[in-house]
Amino acid sequence: MDRVVILALGSRGDVEPCVALAKALRQDGYDVVIHALDDFRDIVDRGGIDFVSMRASLPRPGRASRQLDWAMRHAHRHPSVAVAGVGLWLRGVATDIARSVTRQVRPTDTVISGILTLDTALALRAALGCRIALALFAPCLPTRDGPSLIQPLRPARASVLNRAGGTLAWAAGVWWSRPVGAVARRELGLPGRRTERSFLAPPDVPVLLAVSPLLVPAAADWGPGVRLTGPWHMPAPDDHNVPDDQNVPEDLMRFLDDGPAPVFASFGSVGLLSDIPLFVEAAAAAGVRLVTTVPRGFGTAPGRIGATAYAVDEVPHAWLLPRTAGVVHHGGAGTTTTALRAGVPSTAVPHQFDQHYYARRLALLGVGPAPAPRRELDSAGLARMMTAMTRAPEAAEYRQRAIRTSVEAARERGTEEAMRVLRTARLI
Repeated sequence: MDRVVILALGSRGDVEPCVALAKALRQDGYDVVIHALDDFRDIVDRGGIDFVSMRASLPRPGRASRQLDWAMRHAHRHPSVAVAGVGLWLRGVATDIARSVTRQVRPTDTVISGILTLDTALALRAALGCRIALALFAPCLPTRDGPSLIQPLRPARASVLNRAGGTLAWAAGVWWSRPVGAVARRELGLPGRRTERSFLAPPDVPVLLAVSPLLVPAAADWGPGVRLTGPWHMPAPDDHNVPDDQNVPEDLMRFLDDGPAPVFASFGSVGLLSDIPLFVEAAAAAGVRLVTTVPRGFGTAPGRIGATAYAVDEVPHAWLLPRTAGVVHHGGAGTTTTALRAGVPSTAVPHQFDQHYYARRLALLGVGPAPAPRRELDSAGLARMMTAMTRAPEAAEYRQRAIRTSVEAARERGTEEAMRVLRTARLI
């Protein structure tokens, strides 16, 4: 049987749904491998999927070039800084990633690619004849419909301005794929930088938009090649048991049992070590207990922070979040979806890219207080968000809406729908 190769270049929020899809494919008898950054080998291994290293890692503050380090620390200040930072990082790792992919993929493979490897996937199709599909975890496809677009100029309605702005946003995403794609084309012996016109519109490949329709309404002008599948996620862990393939510290279990449900606050892959004192101060002001995360790459050990706070490292969100009183996060696609499924109030502090979109959509669902941009946030503002979700008069309404939304989210079958789309397109 032919292989399915998943190019999961990106953060944890890009890798985890790919593991969920890969597990569904493997259970159906397909041979599946995931190419990802070295940071996520453990996630892929725990899912029982064959891992292929892209021979690169996410950048770490203090360990990158001066320009990239500055861009990472200031990415929340303006979208152009975040865009430039990702471009700088991709140019630095392009050769290693392109060579690792082009030397592993075979002509008979089906390649499922994210947007950061779109040009590479197109090169593999042109040079080897691979069948390809594009997986997206945010609504970055050009459309007139403001509610269905990552950065609309008219968020609440349809407009040609949305289509124009969406085209520019799409072009920026495809531009990110060029450094790795250019090396891949040289490795594959293709002439020129690119042969497809994918800047102004998505290429002629099936597009799987792996997001919840609760968050992203389908746009009328996406075209027949785009399928809104719903999110790809693992089955929810048992209410009482820790998943067999996860390590949850016993000390964390005791902390959760020792008092009222805590608030979970984390900015995920865009978080900094300096966020932890901010969270602790805000939780103390709000009178709530706290679970937060230690950002990757900072060398700080997880554990208790005084009597009322705990910092975790790698703990499954699908297991942890239902045990909390509310969630404050960065608005990443994965965390947003997991919080919705947890049935607890949630709100976002968006930093960059699609996080602003998901923050708005959460507020429209009414499952938590209004979002606050990272550049405007202080401990007092964060404390108000925590209080609103847990102790204020509106807290009960947030929780009721969150529970109703979680019931709807539990009915979604994203991986099953993705498999159906892949079969219909004769990709598997």
